[in-house]
Amino acid sequence: MLRYLVFAYIALLVLEGALRKWFLPSLSGALLLVRDPIVLAAYALALANKRFPINAYLISGTVLMFVCVLTTLLVGHGNLPVTVFGFRANFLHIPFAFLIGNVLNRDDVIEIGRWWLWGTLIMTVLIVLQFSTPQSSWVNRGVGGDTAGAGFSGAMGRFRPPGTFSFIIGVVWFYVTSTAFLVSGMMQHTKYSKLLLALSAMAVFIAVPVSISRQLLLAAGLTFLVGILSSTFQKDFLIRYLRIGLIGLVGLFIADQIPIFDDAKETFLARWERSTGKDKGGVEGALIARIIVDFTAPFTETEGVPFFGQGLGAGTQVGAKLLTGERGFELGEGEWFRLIGEAGFLLGTLFVIWRTALTARLGQLAIIAFTRGNGMGLIMLSTTAYNIMIGQLGQTTINGFTTVGIGLTIASMRLPRESAATKKKVVANESDKNKEPA
Repeated sequence: MLRYLVFAYIALLVLEGALRKWFLPSLSGALLLVRDPIVLAAYALALANKRFPINAYLISGTVLMFVCVLTTLLVGHGNLPVTVFGFRANFLHIPFAFLIGNVLNRDDVIEIGRWWLWGTLIMTVLIVLQFSTPQSSWVNRGVGGDTAGAGFSGAMGRFRPPGTFSFIIGVVWFYVTSTAFLVSGMMQHTKYSKLLLALSAMAVFIAVPVSISRQLLLAAGLTFLVGILSSTFQKDFLIRYLRIGLIGLVGLFIADQIPIFDDAKETFLARWERSTGKDKGGVEGALIARIIVDFTAPFTETEGVPFFGQGLGAGTQVGAKLLTGERGFELGEGEWFRLIGEAGFLLGTLFVIWRTALTARLGQLAIIAFTRGNGMGLIMLSTTAYNIMIGQLGQTTINGFTTVGIGLTIASMRLPRESAATKKKVVANESDKNKEPA
């Protein structure tokens, strides 16, 4: 049953925006939290079956969140619904991430990847339609059936398409995950057909310019690079490189035959030039400097922040709406600004350290699995490491992709029982042979 709850969570992560925009717009507010009942049901079932994950990260995170809830109610804003939403944003789904890792294994991740890649073809058709049609069209309708459209300003009169999500950020992390499954299928296993790999490669090639998103290009590029490096020390790595080269070329060739591809490339390059041109400080000023600020400024620009902060949830858009009547990033758009602004410098910094330590530990485990011949953990971690550390967990889509990313990272490092048993048997047989007299 827990496995089915995990699959339902993943499906709703991809489809909840579609429900909020097209099928159940009148329930868009409630559907914002549609995955929460699945998480709570999974916790109840896991506790009943003694499968609830318990580790140092969950214990320390629970203690930290308990203290933050107390300070919020006693000296912070004191608004219980906002506090609950803040707790949800920061921690509610984190144990579920570990639960995913406990109930799934590497074979399950590969099978999820198969369905995800077929879904990538459908998603690409959708975002091409959104890219090609005006914001007033049904396919571009916004949350709650908003006829003004859900697209975000791009370039040359085009808008960044949100796909089945409520905002472009969902498309970004969807295709970064697609890239992880794609490169894993080319470098880590041979479970996917060449047709699926070629078509999904084509879909990703098309999606990058159609999305008009620099973040997608950079994040997918990082995941692709990690996928390449994951096979560097394997004995047949040259064959793997040849496979990825051939499939990549086929995918790019197919994409180049589609007329919208050239139009999308022109639009993407126009936005890249506009946002990273000399007047913006180039790549160093527009991208690198911005990332550095996200990591450093929250610790230097703390003037006016109360010792215990303003309280959990105050920095989220939902919390701002409940407290002030208007949406917005009241404590700053960066995640670490929010954490320190909500919890204060001491507790906020502790939570930043907690998230960084979790990222580092997953990285350590992924490297260990890599040295044993399984690079999938590294590939999956590359899709979610940034979000674990500094992603805006108050945004429900990012929260969901972070949860799933942690879970799939752990699961991809867990070999199925039969596979692990077979491996131990082979090692034992080889050891016995080595003990035989010459």
